[in-house]
Amino acid sequence: MQKSTPSLMGLMLLTSLLLLLTHPGTAQQRTALPASSTVRHNTWLMFLSDARLSKRWGLHTEVQVLRTRTSELGSQNVFRGGANYYAADNLVLTGGYAYSQAVADDNFTGAIGPEHRLYQQVQLHDVKSRLQLHHRYRLEQRWVQFQPGQEFTYLNRMRYQLRLVVPLLGSELTSGMPYAVAADEIFLGFGKGSKGRLFQQNRAYLGVGYQISKASAVELGYLNQFVQLPVESRPELNENMQLSLCFNPDWRRTIPGHK
Repeated sequence: MQKSTPSLMGLMLLTSLLLLLTHPGTAQQRTALPASSTVRHNTWLMFLSDARLSKRWGLHTEVQVLRTRTSELGSQNVFRGGANYYAADNLVLTGGYAYSQAVADDNFTGAIGPEHRLYQQVQLHDVKSRLQLHHRYRLEQRWVQFQPGQEFTYLNRMRYQLRLVVPLLGSELTSGMPYAVAADEIFLGFGKGSKGRLFQQNRAYLGVGYQISKASAVELGYLNQFVQLPVESRPELNENMQLSLCFNPDWRRTIPGHK
């Protein structure tokens, strides 16, 4: 099984790169936006945690706060939780729930209602070489309230993220090591609620990080978010400064009876 892992990861990487290079969102970000488009500048604060409790099980916790320059309340807040199943050290399966609440700013007439999500995801990690590869495949079932008081609309969405991490001062990502990170994630809608609109969003990210300890790291970067708005026909470009705190403790040795 271990001998086949490199070839499997290589095949997944090739497929992923082809997908990222050929989807419509990547092409749209390379060209000028239409005059009807909207450009917004935000600050995105994130807390991400994967706590491993036993050989097979762990917990995922995530908090996101997206703030704009025109709103003290922010633009969007996301809370996500889930259960991780470690099929192998480099293969993690997750299922869970997310809650999202968007808040209007000066450019919009009314607040968007809450959104409830169920999600299932697969994560593949190749961290044995200096260039670390992380693949994340996520399937979401969404119940979205586009305006307060309206009924919820059911939507399906697929997401894929490719993340590359490389240490800056050595061959391994150890405590006290700075690193560079690049990532891209595409969002694809499907099903009746998508109304034939396959491409929904693309997020391109470039940043630097510092590995504080084996369990914790901090990152600062730039996130370019291209969104095809669900109601209007115009696209939206969000330029975000992203600050992330990652906390991934391994508590397997401290919990008696868990192996």
